[in-house]
Amino acid sequence: MVEHAGFRKFCAAVQPMFKVVSKNTIRNYILNLYEVQKLSMVKHFEQCQARVAVTADMWTVNHPKKSYMAITAYCIDDNWKLKSYLLRFIYVPAPHTGEVISDVLQEVLTEWHITMKLSTVSIDNCTTNDNLMDKIPNKLSMGSLMLDGSLLHMCHVPRALSLIVKDGMAVMEKSIESVRKGVAFWVATTKRHESFEKTSYERNIKYEKRIALDCETRWNSTYVMLRTALVYQEVFVYLGQSEKLFTPCCPTSADWKLATELCERLKMFFDITEVLSDITYATVNIFFPKLCCIYLDIRKWQASDDPLIENMSKLLKEKFEKYWSDVYCLMAVAIVLDPRYKLHFLNAIFSRIYGEVGAAEKVAEVRKLLYTLVSQYKDSMEVVAPSTSAVQKQGNDEVLDLFDEYMSWQPVASSSYAHTELDLYLNEPKLQRTQQELDIIHWWQFEGTKYPTLQKIARDIMAISVTAVSPETVYGSGERIISSPHRSRLSPQILEAVMCVQAWSRADMLGPDSTAITSLMTCLDDDDEGEEMELDGAYSTGVDR
Repeated sequence: MVEHAGFRKFCAAVQPMFKVVSKNTIRNYILNLYEVQKLSMVKHFEQCQARVAVTADMWTVNHPKKSYMAITAYCIDDNWKLKSYLLRFIYVPAPHTGEVISDVLQEVLTEWHITMKLSTVSIDNCTTNDNLMDKIPNKLSMGSLMLDGSLLHMCHVPRALSLIVKDGMAVMEKSIESVRKGVAFWVATTKRHESFEKTSYERNIKYEKRIALDCETRWNSTYVMLRTALVYQEVFVYLGQSEKLFTPCCPTSADWKLATELCERLKMFFDITEVLSDITYATVNIFFPKLCCIYLDIRKWQASDDPLIENMSKLLKEKFEKYWSDVYCLMAVAIVLDPRYKLHFLNAIFSRIYGEVGAAEKVAEVRKLLYTLVSQYKDSMEVVAPSTSAVQKQGNDEVLDLFDEYMSWQPVASSSYAHTELDLYLNEPKLQRTQQELDIIHWWQFEGTKYPTLQKIARDIMAISVTAVSPETVYGSGERIISSPHRSRLSPQILEAVMCVQAWSRADMLGPDSTAITSLMTCLDDDDEGEEMELDGAYSTGVDR
Protein backbone atom coordinates (compact mmCIF):
# COMPACT_ATOMS: atom_id res chain seq x y z
CA MET A 1 0.00 0.00 0.00
CA VAL A 2 2.75 2.46 0.94
CA GLU A 3 4.39 1.98 -2.46
CA HIS A 4 1.17 2.47 -4.45
CA ALA A 5 1.48 5.52 -6.75
CA GLY A 6 -1.97 6.80 -5.83
CA PHE A 7 -1.25 6.58 -2.10
CA ARG A 8 2.05 8.41 -2.47
CA LYS A 9 0.35 11.13 -4.55
CA PHE A 10 -2.31 11.49 -1.86
CA CYS A 11 0.33 11.83 0.92
CA ALA A 12 2.23 14.41 -1.10
CA ALA A 13 -0.95 16.47 -1.52
CA VAL A 14 -1.81 16.30 2.19
CA GLN A 15 1.72 17.04 3.46
CA PRO A 16 4.44 17.63 0.84
CA MET A 17 7.19 17.45 3.51
CA PHE A 18 6.17 13.95 4.64
CA LYS A 19 8.36 11.23 3.22
CA VAL A 20 6.49 7.96 2.70
CA VAL A 21 8.53 4.99 3.89
CA SER A 22 8.97 1.76 1.94
CA LYS A 23 7.12 -1.49 2.59
CA ASN A 24 10.34 -3.02 3.95
CA THR A 25 10.54 -0.26 6.56
CA ILE A 26 6.96 -0.95 7.64
CA ARG A 27 7.65 -4.70 7.72
CA ASN A 28 10.75 -4.25 9.88
CA TYR A 29 8.88 -1.88 12.18
CA ILE A 30 6.15 -4.46 12.81
CA LEU A 31 8.67 -7.26 13.37
CA ASN A 32 10.67 -5.13 15.81
CA LEU A 33 7.53 -4.37 17.81
CA TYR A 34 6.75 -8.08 17.88
CA GLU A 35 10.22 -9.06 19.06
CA VAL A 36 10.26 -6.44 21.84
CA GLN A 37 6.90 -7.51 23.15
CA LYS A 38 7.73 -11.19 22.81
CA LEU A 39 10.84 -10.81 24.99
CA SER A 40 8.68 -9.14 27.63
CA MET A 41 6.11 -11.93 27.47
CA VAL A 42 8.72 -14.70 27.70
CA LYS A 43 10.24 -13.00 30.74
CA HIS A 44 6.78 -12.88 32.32
CA PHE A 45 6.38 -16.66 31.95
CA GLU A 46 9.87 -17.26 33.33
CA GLN A 47 8.97 -15.39 36.52
CA CYS A 48 5.47 -16.81 36.98
CA GLN A 49 5.37 -19.46 39.71
CA ALA A 50 2.13 -21.14 38.64
CA ARG A 51 1.62 -23.94 36.16
CA VAL A 52 0.43 -23.09 32.67
CA ALA A 53 -2.39 -24.75 30.71
CA VAL A 54 -2.07 -24.72 26.92
CA THR A 55 -4.62 -24.98 24.12
CA ALA A 56 -3.87 -25.56 20.44
CA ASP A 57 -6.18 -24.85 17.47
CA MET A 58 -5.46 -25.21 13.77
CA TRP A 59 -6.41 -22.35 11.40
CA THR A 60 -6.39 -22.23 7.60
CA VAL A 61 -5.71 -19.37 5.20
CA ASN A 62 -7.92 -19.49 2.12
CA HIS A 63 -5.52 -18.13 -0.51
CA PRO A 64 -3.02 -19.66 -0.62
CA LYS A 65 -3.90 -22.75 1.40
CA LYS A 66 -1.71 -22.59 4.48
CA SER A 67 -2.28 -23.89 8.00
CA TYR A 68 -1.40 -22.17 11.24
CA MET A 69 -1.52 -23.29 14.85
CA ALA A 70 -2.82 -20.83 17.45
CA ILE A 71 -1.21 -21.79 20.76
CA THR A 72 -2.68 -20.09 23.81
CA ALA A 73 -1.51 -20.22 27.43
CA TYR A 74 -3.71 -19.90 30.53
CA CYS A 75 -2.54 -19.30 34.06
CA ILE A 76 -3.30 -17.49 37.31
CA ASP A 77 -0.48 -14.98 37.63
CA ASP A 78 1.36 -13.95 40.78
CA ASN A 79 -1.34 -11.32 41.45
CA TRP A 80 -3.97 -14.09 41.33
CA LYS A 81 -5.50 -12.81 38.10
CA LEU A 82 -6.86 -15.30 35.59
CA LYS A 83 -4.90 -14.61 32.38
CA SER A 84 -4.74 -15.94 28.84
CA TYR A 85 -2.05 -15.17 26.27
CA LEU A 86 -1.65 -16.07 22.62
CA LEU A 87 1.90 -17.47 22.49
CA ARG A 88 2.31 -18.20 18.81
CA PHE A 89 0.29 -18.10 15.62
CA ILE A 90 2.77 -20.34 13.91
CA TYR A 91 2.82 -21.69 10.37
CA VAL A 92 2.68 -25.51 10.31
CA PRO A 93 3.96 -27.15 7.11
CA ALA A 94 2.17 -30.16 5.66
CA PRO A 95 1.63 -33.01 6.35
CA HIS A 96 -0.20 -32.24 9.60
CA THR A 97 0.56 -35.50 11.35
CA GLY A 98 0.74 -36.02 15.10
CA GLU A 99 4.55 -36.10 14.86
CA VAL A 100 4.77 -32.76 13.01
CA ILE A 101 2.31 -30.98 15.30
CA SER A 102 3.94 -32.38 18.45
CA ASP A 103 7.33 -31.08 17.26
CA VAL A 104 5.87 -27.60 16.70
CA LEU A 105 4.16 -27.65 20.10
CA GLN A 106 7.33 -28.78 21.85
CA GLU A 107 9.31 -26.02 20.14
CA VAL A 108 6.87 -23.37 21.40
CA LEU A 109 6.75 -24.77 24.95
CA THR A 110 10.55 -24.80 25.11
CA GLU A 111 10.89 -21.32 23.65
CA TRP A 112 8.48 -19.90 26.23
CA HIS A 113 9.98 -21.87 29.15
CA ILE A 114 6.75 -23.75 29.86
CA THR A 115 7.93 -27.36 29.59
CA MET A 116 8.70 -27.62 33.31
CA LYS A 117 5.49 -25.92 34.45
CA LEU A 118 2.93 -27.35 32.03
CA SER A 119 -0.36 -28.52 33.55
CA THR A 120 -2.58 -29.63 30.63
CA VAL A 121 -2.85 -29.49 26.85
CA SER A 122 -6.39 -28.90 25.54
CA ILE A 123 -7.16 -29.92 21.96
CA ASP A 124 -10.09 -31.21 19.91
CA ASN A 125 -10.92 -34.90 19.75
CA CYS A 126 -9.68 -36.34 16.46
CA THR A 127 -7.32 -39.08 15.33
CA THR A 128 -4.42 -36.70 14.63
CA ASN A 129 -4.72 -35.04 18.03
CA ASP A 130 -4.99 -38.40 19.78
CA ASN A 131 -1.72 -39.33 18.07
CA LEU A 132 -0.29 -35.97 19.15
CA MET A 133 -1.13 -36.63 22.80
CA ASP A 134 0.55 -40.04 22.57
CA LYS A 135 3.76 -38.42 21.34
CA ILE A 136 4.00 -35.14 23.26
CA PRO A 137 4.65 -36.73 26.72
CA ASN A 138 7.79 -38.39 25.32
CA LYS A 139 9.12 -34.96 24.34
CA LEU A 140 8.64 -33.54 27.85
CA SER A 141 10.09 -34.23 31.28
CA MET A 142 7.48 -36.58 32.75
CA GLY A 143 8.62 -35.91 36.30
CA SER A 144 7.76 -32.22 35.96
CA LEU A 145 4.13 -32.89 34.96
CA MET A 146 1.22 -33.34 37.33
CA LEU A 147 1.05 -37.01 38.31
CA ASP A 148 3.68 -37.87 35.69
CA GLY A 149 1.47 -36.65 32.84
CA SER A 150 -1.64 -38.70 33.65
CA LEU A 151 -3.72 -35.47 33.64
CA LEU A 152 -2.00 -33.90 30.62
CA HIS A 153 -4.79 -34.26 28.05
CA MET A 154 -7.84 -32.03 28.54
CA CYS A 155 -10.58 -31.88 25.90
CA HIS A 156 -12.61 -28.75 25.06
CA VAL A 157 -16.05 -29.18 26.65
CA PRO A 158 -18.23 -27.25 24.13
CA ARG A 159 -16.38 -28.65 21.12
CA ALA A 160 -16.62 -32.21 22.48
CA LEU A 161 -20.35 -31.80 23.12
CA SER A 162 -20.76 -30.49 19.57
CA LEU A 163 -19.11 -33.57 18.07
CA ILE A 164 -21.20 -35.87 20.27
CA VAL A 165 -24.45 -34.18 19.21
CA LYS A 166 -23.58 -34.20 15.51
CA ASP A 167 -22.88 -37.93 15.62
CA GLY A 168 -26.25 -38.49 17.28
CA MET A 169 -28.10 -36.29 14.80
CA ALA A 170 -26.67 -38.23 11.87
CA VAL A 171 -29.07 -41.06 12.76
CA MET A 172 -32.04 -38.70 12.32
CA GLU A 173 -30.85 -37.02 9.12
CA LYS A 174 -33.78 -38.24 6.97
CA SER A 175 -36.44 -36.66 9.20
CA ILE A 176 -34.36 -33.50 9.64
CA GLU A 177 -34.05 -33.17 5.86
CA SER A 178 -37.82 -33.57 5.49
CA VAL A 179 -38.51 -30.65 7.85
CA ARG A 180 -35.74 -28.64 6.18
CA LYS A 181 -37.40 -29.04 2.76
CA GLY A 182 -40.72 -27.94 4.23
CA VAL A 183 -39.17 -24.79 5.69
CA ALA A 184 -37.21 -24.13 2.50
CA PHE A 185 -40.44 -24.16 0.46
CA TRP A 186 -42.05 -21.37 2.48
CA VAL A 187 -38.99 -19.12 2.79
CA ALA A 188 -38.00 -19.44 -0.87
CA THR A 189 -39.85 -16.25 -1.86
CA THR A 190 -41.37 -13.27 -0.07
CA LYS A 191 -44.83 -14.13 -1.41
CA ARG A 192 -44.70 -17.67 -0.03
CA HIS A 193 -43.49 -16.48 3.35
CA GLU A 194 -46.28 -13.92 3.56
CA SER A 195 -48.77 -16.67 2.67
CA PHE A 196 -47.39 -18.85 5.47
CA GLU A 197 -47.61 -15.97 7.96
CA LYS A 198 -51.20 -15.20 6.90
CA THR A 199 -52.23 -18.84 7.30
CA SER A 200 -50.67 -18.88 10.75
CA TYR A 201 -52.86 -15.98 11.89
CA GLU A 202 -55.91 -17.58 10.28
CA ARG A 203 -55.26 -20.72 12.33
CA ASN A 204 -55.10 -18.50 15.46
CA ILE A 205 -51.36 -19.09 15.92
CA LYS A 206 -49.30 -15.97 16.61
CA TYR A 207 -46.39 -15.67 14.21
CA GLU A 208 -43.82 -14.49 16.77
CA LYS A 209 -40.83 -16.56 15.62
CA ARG A 210 -39.90 -16.36 11.96
CA ILE A 211 -39.20 -19.70 10.27
CA ALA A 212 -35.74 -19.86 8.71
CA LEU A 213 -33.41 -22.39 7.13
CA ASP A 214 -30.49 -23.74 9.11
CA CYS A 215 -26.79 -23.86 8.39
CA GLU A 216 -26.31 -27.59 7.92
CA THR A 217 -22.78 -27.61 9.39
CA ARG A 218 -23.93 -26.09 12.70
CA TRP A 219 -26.15 -28.25 14.85
CA ASN A 220 -27.44 -25.35 16.96
CA SER A 221 -28.83 -23.77 13.79
CA THR A 222 -30.58 -27.04 12.93
CA TYR A 223 -32.00 -27.24 16.45
CA VAL A 224 -33.40 -23.69 16.23
CA MET A 225 -34.93 -24.46 12.82
CA LEU A 226 -36.66 -27.60 14.14
CA ARG A 227 -37.79 -25.90 17.36
CA THR A 228 -39.35 -23.01 15.42
CA ALA A 229 -40.95 -25.29 12.82
CA LEU A 230 -42.57 -27.37 15.57
CA VAL A 231 -44.34 -24.24 16.85
CA TYR A 232 -46.11 -24.02 13.49
CA GLN A 233 -46.56 -27.74 12.93
CA GLU A 234 -50.33 -27.28 12.58
CA VAL A 235 -49.78 -24.65 9.87
CA PHE A 236 -47.44 -26.95 7.91
CA VAL A 237 -49.95 -29.80 8.10
CA TYR A 238 -52.86 -27.58 6.97
CA LEU A 239 -50.87 -26.16 4.05
CA GLY A 240 -49.76 -29.67 3.09
CA GLN A 241 -53.42 -30.54 2.55
CA SER A 242 -54.48 -27.31 0.86
CA GLU A 243 -51.44 -26.37 -1.27
CA LYS A 244 -50.75 -28.86 -4.05
CA LEU A 245 -47.23 -27.56 -4.74
CA PHE A 246 -46.29 -27.98 -1.08
CA THR A 247 -47.84 -31.43 -0.56
CA PRO A 248 -44.75 -33.38 -1.80
CA CYS A 249 -42.52 -31.31 0.51
CA CYS A 250 -44.70 -31.54 3.62
CA PRO A 251 -43.15 -33.56 6.47
CA THR A 252 -45.08 -36.64 7.56
CA SER A 253 -46.51 -37.22 11.04
CA ALA A 254 -43.58 -39.60 11.69
CA ASP A 255 -41.12 -36.84 10.73
CA TRP A 256 -42.79 -34.43 13.16
CA LYS A 257 -42.72 -37.01 15.94
CA LEU A 258 -39.01 -37.67 15.45
CA ALA A 259 -38.30 -33.92 15.24
CA THR A 260 -40.10 -33.46 18.56
CA GLU A 261 -38.11 -36.25 20.20
CA LEU A 262 -34.87 -34.84 18.79
CA CYS A 263 -35.57 -31.31 20.05
CA GLU A 264 -36.36 -32.60 23.53
CA ARG A 265 -32.94 -34.23 23.66
CA LEU A 266 -30.99 -31.41 22.02
CA LYS A 267 -32.48 -28.74 24.28
CA MET A 268 -30.24 -29.70 27.19
CA PHE A 269 -27.10 -29.67 25.02
CA PHE A 270 -28.15 -26.38 23.45
CA ASP A 271 -28.85 -24.64 26.78
CA ILE A 272 -25.62 -25.82 28.38
CA THR A 273 -23.49 -24.94 25.36
CA GLU A 274 -25.09 -21.49 25.21
CA VAL A 275 -24.12 -20.90 28.83
CA LEU A 276 -20.56 -22.13 28.25
CA SER A 277 -20.22 -20.02 25.11
CA ASP A 278 -21.30 -16.87 26.96
CA ILE A 279 -18.59 -17.40 29.57
CA THR A 280 -15.43 -15.80 28.22
CA TYR A 281 -13.15 -17.74 30.51
CA ALA A 282 -14.47 -19.61 33.54
CA THR A 283 -12.83 -21.89 36.05
CA VAL A 284 -13.01 -25.63 35.44
CA ASN A 285 -15.15 -26.40 38.52
CA ILE A 286 -18.14 -24.69 36.87
CA PHE A 287 -18.50 -27.35 34.18
CA PHE A 288 -18.51 -30.58 36.16
CA PRO A 289 -22.11 -30.24 37.47
CA LYS A 290 -23.29 -29.53 33.93
CA LEU A 291 -21.56 -32.65 32.58
CA CYS A 292 -23.14 -34.70 35.36
CA CYS A 293 -26.54 -33.32 34.35
CA ILE A 294 -25.97 -34.46 30.76
CA TYR A 295 -24.82 -37.91 31.89
CA LEU A 296 -27.91 -38.50 34.04
CA ASP A 297 -30.31 -37.34 31.33
CA ILE A 298 -28.70 -39.39 28.55
CA ARG A 299 -29.18 -42.55 30.58
CA LYS A 300 -32.95 -41.93 30.63
CA TRP A 301 -33.26 -41.52 26.87
CA GLN A 302 -32.77 -45.11 25.78
CA ALA A 303 -36.24 -46.12 26.92
CA SER A 304 -38.06 -45.34 23.64
CA ASP A 305 -40.45 -47.29 21.45
CA ASP A 306 -38.96 -45.85 18.28
CA PRO A 307 -35.84 -47.77 17.13
CA LEU A 308 -34.32 -44.60 15.60
CA ILE A 309 -34.61 -42.70 18.87
CA GLU A 310 -33.27 -45.67 20.79
CA ASN A 311 -30.34 -45.98 18.37
CA MET A 312 -29.57 -42.25 18.57
CA SER A 313 -29.73 -42.29 22.38
CA LYS A 314 -27.43 -45.29 22.52
CA LEU A 315 -24.91 -43.59 20.23
CA LEU A 316 -25.01 -40.38 22.29
CA LYS A 317 -24.44 -42.38 25.46
CA GLU A 318 -21.45 -44.27 24.04
CA LYS A 319 -19.81 -41.08 22.72
CA PHE A 320 -20.42 -39.18 25.92
CA GLU A 321 -19.11 -41.95 28.17
CA LYS A 322 -15.86 -42.01 26.19
CA TYR A 323 -15.44 -38.28 26.71
CA TRP A 324 -16.49 -38.59 30.37
CA SER A 325 -13.82 -41.20 31.06
CA ASP A 326 -11.16 -38.80 29.73
CA VAL A 327 -12.03 -35.76 31.85
CA TYR A 328 -14.03 -36.70 34.94
CA CYS A 329 -10.99 -37.26 37.22
CA LEU A 330 -9.54 -33.78 36.68
CA MET A 331 -12.95 -32.12 36.91
CA ALA A 332 -13.75 -34.09 40.05
CA VAL A 333 -10.58 -32.72 41.66
CA ALA A 334 -11.73 -29.21 40.71
CA ILE A 335 -15.15 -29.72 42.28
CA VAL A 336 -13.59 -31.02 45.50
CA LEU A 337 -11.48 -27.86 45.63
CA ASP A 338 -14.69 -25.82 45.50
CA PRO A 339 -15.50 -25.10 49.18
CA ARG A 340 -19.23 -25.24 48.40
CA TYR A 341 -19.10 -28.90 47.32
CA LYS A 342 -15.98 -30.83 48.37
CA LEU A 343 -16.46 -34.63 48.42
CA HIS A 344 -20.17 -34.30 49.23
CA PHE A 345 -20.95 -33.51 45.60
CA LEU A 346 -19.16 -36.62 44.36
CA ASN A 347 -20.91 -38.84 46.91
CA ALA A 348 -24.31 -37.49 45.86
CA ILE A 349 -23.86 -37.63 42.07
CA PHE A 350 -21.69 -40.74 41.71
CA SER A 351 -24.22 -42.80 43.64
CA ARG A 352 -26.76 -42.05 40.89
CA ILE A 353 -24.28 -42.73 38.09
CA TYR A 354 -22.38 -45.77 39.39
CA GLY A 355 -24.56 -47.10 42.23
CA GLU A 356 -23.57 -47.15 45.89
CA VAL A 357 -20.66 -49.61 45.52
CA GLY A 358 -19.30 -48.06 42.34
CA ALA A 359 -19.65 -44.57 43.78
CA ALA A 360 -17.57 -45.48 46.83
CA GLU A 361 -14.80 -46.78 44.55
CA LYS A 362 -14.83 -43.66 42.34
CA VAL A 363 -14.81 -41.27 45.30
CA ALA A 364 -11.94 -43.22 46.84
CA GLU A 365 -10.10 -42.94 43.51
CA VAL A 366 -10.51 -39.14 43.49
CA ARG A 367 -9.48 -38.90 47.16
CA LYS A 368 -6.34 -40.95 46.44
CA LEU A 369 -5.60 -38.68 43.47
CA LEU A 370 -5.80 -35.66 45.75
CA TYR A 371 -3.46 -37.22 48.32
CA THR A 372 -0.94 -37.96 45.58
CA LEU A 373 -1.18 -34.41 44.23
CA VAL A 374 -0.68 -32.92 47.70
CA SER A 375 2.38 -35.09 48.29
CA GLN A 376 3.86 -34.17 44.89
CA TYR A 377 3.27 -30.46 45.41
CA LYS A 378 4.63 -30.51 48.95
CA ASP A 379 7.86 -32.08 47.73
CA SER A 380 8.21 -29.47 44.97
CA MET A 381 7.60 -26.66 47.48
CA GLU A 382 10.38 -27.98 49.69
CA VAL A 383 12.77 -28.04 46.74
CA VAL A 384 11.98 -24.42 45.83
CA ALA A 385 13.32 -22.96 49.09
CA PRO A 386 16.08 -25.17 50.54
CA SER A 387 18.16 -22.22 51.74
CA THR A 388 16.01 -21.57 54.85
CA SER A 389 16.38 -25.07 56.22
CA ALA A 390 20.10 -24.96 55.46
CA VAL A 391 20.48 -21.83 57.59
CA GLN A 392 18.54 -23.44 60.42
CA LYS A 393 20.85 -26.49 60.41
CA GLN A 394 24.12 -24.60 60.62
CA GLY A 395 24.42 -25.07 64.37
CA ASN A 396 23.37 -28.72 64.45
CA ASP A 397 25.58 -31.74 64.98
CA GLU A 398 26.48 -33.85 61.96
CA VAL A 399 24.49 -36.79 63.36
CA LEU A 400 21.32 -34.70 63.58
CA ASP A 401 21.91 -33.46 60.03
CA LEU A 402 22.08 -37.05 58.80
CA PHE A 403 18.87 -37.85 60.68
CA ASP A 404 17.06 -34.86 59.15
CA GLU A 405 18.26 -35.83 55.69
CA TYR A 406 17.06 -39.40 56.19
CA MET A 407 13.62 -38.29 57.39
CA SER A 408 13.20 -35.91 54.45
CA TRP A 409 13.28 -38.91 52.08
CA GLN A 410 10.70 -40.96 53.98
CA PRO A 411 7.34 -41.28 52.15
CA VAL A 412 5.54 -41.52 55.49
CA ALA A 413 6.31 -37.89 56.25
CA SER A 414 4.84 -36.61 53.00
CA SER A 415 1.85 -38.90 53.35
CA SER A 416 1.24 -37.68 56.87
CA TYR A 417 1.41 -34.06 55.81
CA ALA A 418 -0.89 -34.67 52.86
CA HIS A 419 -3.28 -36.57 55.08
CA THR A 420 -3.36 -33.77 57.66
CA GLU A 421 -3.76 -30.79 55.33
CA LEU A 422 -6.24 -32.39 52.95
CA ASP A 423 -8.34 -33.86 55.74
CA LEU A 424 -8.43 -30.52 57.57
CA TYR A 425 -9.87 -28.96 54.43
CA LEU A 426 -12.36 -31.76 53.79
CA ASN A 427 -13.53 -31.88 57.40
CA GLU A 428 -14.07 -28.14 57.61
CA PRO A 429 -17.77 -27.22 57.08
CA LYS A 430 -18.51 -26.47 53.44
CA LEU A 431 -19.80 -23.09 52.33
CA GLN A 432 -23.48 -22.67 51.49
CA ARG A 433 -24.27 -23.69 47.92
CA THR A 434 -26.43 -20.57 47.59
CA GLN A 435 -23.23 -18.56 47.15
CA GLN A 436 -23.50 -18.87 43.36
CA GLU A 437 -21.36 -15.80 42.76
CA LEU A 438 -18.42 -17.13 44.77
CA ASP A 439 -15.11 -16.07 43.22
CA ILE A 440 -13.23 -19.31 43.66
CA ILE A 441 -9.86 -17.73 42.83
CA HIS A 442 -10.39 -14.94 45.34
CA TRP A 443 -11.38 -17.51 48.00
CA TRP A 444 -8.24 -19.57 47.52
CA GLN A 445 -6.05 -16.45 47.41
CA PHE A 446 -7.15 -15.26 50.85
CA GLU A 447 -9.09 -18.03 52.67
CA GLY A 448 -6.86 -20.80 51.34
CA THR A 449 -3.67 -19.53 52.98
CA LYS A 450 -4.15 -22.01 55.83
CA TYR A 451 -3.84 -24.82 53.26
CA PRO A 452 -0.63 -23.76 51.42
CA THR A 453 -0.24 -26.95 49.38
CA LEU A 454 -3.91 -27.14 48.41
CA GLN A 455 -3.76 -23.44 47.58
CA LYS A 456 -0.99 -24.08 45.07
CA ILE A 457 -2.91 -27.02 43.56
CA ALA A 458 -6.10 -24.95 43.28
CA ARG A 459 -4.20 -22.15 41.55
CA ASP A 460 -3.00 -24.55 38.87
CA ILE A 461 -6.23 -26.55 38.46
CA MET A 462 -8.55 -23.54 38.24
CA ALA A 463 -6.46 -22.02 35.43
CA ILE A 464 -7.16 -24.94 33.09
CA SER A 465 -9.38 -23.87 30.21
CA VAL A 466 -12.15 -26.15 28.97
CA THR A 467 -13.93 -23.63 26.72
CA ALA A 468 -11.08 -22.14 24.72
CA VAL A 469 -12.51 -22.71 21.26
CA SER A 470 -13.33 -20.18 18.59
CA PRO A 471 -17.00 -19.12 18.47
CA GLU A 472 -17.63 -20.47 14.96
CA THR A 473 -16.45 -23.97 15.97
CA VAL A 474 -18.45 -24.40 19.16
CA TYR A 475 -21.42 -25.65 17.12
CA GLY A 476 -19.90 -26.22 13.69
CA SER A 477 -17.63 -28.85 12.25
CA GLY A 478 -15.93 -26.78 9.58
CA GLU A 479 -12.39 -25.49 9.46
CA ARG A 480 -11.23 -22.35 11.23
CA ILE A 481 -10.73 -20.04 8.27
CA ILE A 482 -8.77 -16.80 8.02
CA SER A 483 -10.79 -15.19 5.27
CA SER A 484 -9.77 -11.55 5.53
CA PRO A 485 -8.27 -10.55 2.15
CA HIS A 486 -5.64 -8.43 3.93
CA ARG A 487 -4.33 -11.06 6.33
CA SER A 488 -4.60 -13.84 3.76
CA ARG A 489 -1.95 -12.10 1.64
CA LEU A 490 0.56 -11.65 4.48
CA SER A 491 3.67 -13.80 4.75
CA PRO A 492 3.66 -16.30 7.66
CA GLN A 493 6.19 -14.23 9.60
CA ILE A 494 4.25 -10.97 9.32
CA LEU A 495 0.89 -12.68 9.91
CA GLU A 496 2.14 -14.15 13.18
CA ALA A 497 3.58 -10.80 14.28
CA VAL A 498 0.31 -8.98 13.54
CA MET A 499 -1.90 -11.61 15.22
CA CYS A 500 0.26 -11.94 18.34
CA VAL A 501 0.90 -8.23 18.95
CA GLN A 502 -2.79 -7.54 18.47
CA ALA A 503 -3.69 -10.28 20.96
CA TRP A 504 -1.17 -9.01 23.51
CA SER A 505 -2.49 -5.46 23.18
CA ARG A 506 -6.03 -6.66 23.82
CA ALA A 507 -4.79 -8.76 26.75
CA ASP A 508 -3.51 -5.54 28.36
CA MET A 509 0.08 -6.83 28.19
CA LEU A 510 1.58 -3.77 26.51
CA GLY A 511 5.16 -2.85 27.19
CA PRO A 512 6.90 0.51 26.81
CA ASP A 513 5.90 0.69 23.12
CA SER A 514 2.18 0.66 23.93
CA THR A 515 1.41 3.90 22.05
CA ALA A 516 3.08 2.63 18.89
CA ILE A 517 1.27 -0.69 19.11
CA THR A 518 -2.11 0.96 19.69
CA SER A 519 -1.58 3.09 16.59
CA LEU A 520 -0.57 0.05 14.60
CA MET A 521 -3.64 -1.92 15.73
CA THR A 522 -5.91 0.94 14.68
CA CYS A 523 -4.47 0.78 11.17
CA LEU A 524 -4.80 -3.02 11.01
CA ASP A 525 -8.42 -3.27 12.17
CA ASP A 526 -10.80 -4.41 9.43
CA ASP A 527 -13.86 -2.41 8.49
CA ASP A 528 -15.80 -5.55 7.69
CA GLU A 529 -17.23 -6.77 11.00
CA GLY A 530 -18.06 -10.17 9.58
CA GLU A 531 -14.44 -10.81 8.68
CA GLU A 532 -13.31 -9.52 12.05
CA MET A 533 -15.58 -11.97 13.86
CA GLU A 534 -14.10 -14.89 11.98
CA LEU A 535 -10.67 -13.90 13.24
CA ASP A 536 -11.65 -13.21 16.83
CA GLY A 537 -11.31 -16.87 17.76
CA ALA A 538 -7.64 -16.75 16.84
CA TYR A 539 -6.44 -13.68 18.64
CA SER A 540 -9.02 -12.28 21.09
CA THR A 541 -7.68 -14.50 23.85
CA GLY A 542 -6.75 -11.90 26.43
CA VAL A 543 -8.87 -12.02 29.59
CA ASP A 544 -8.38 -10.55 33.02
CA ARG A 545 -11.12 -11.42 35.47
